[in-house]
Amino acid sequence: MNIFEGVEINTIQFIGPILVLAAILFALGFIWFFLFEKLPKFISNFLFGCTMLSGCYIWFYPMNMGFYEFFK
Repeated sequence: MNIFEGVEINTIQFIGPILVLAAILFALGFIWFFLFEKLPKFISNFLFGCTMLSGCYIWFYPMNMGFYEFFK
């Protein structure tokens, strides 16, 4: 029983944006680690979460404006 029998996903259009998202989040994490490693652990973890959320926004905004068309 395959409930997704009629569902087709073009993997080329899906993989490109996910790789861009991973690269952005990795770059932000790398920058965060070197700039703010001296902060107390509680503040660092809280702000790191905010940084990753902003990284998702940095990725989502261009995709919403049509950058996704680049991967078609």
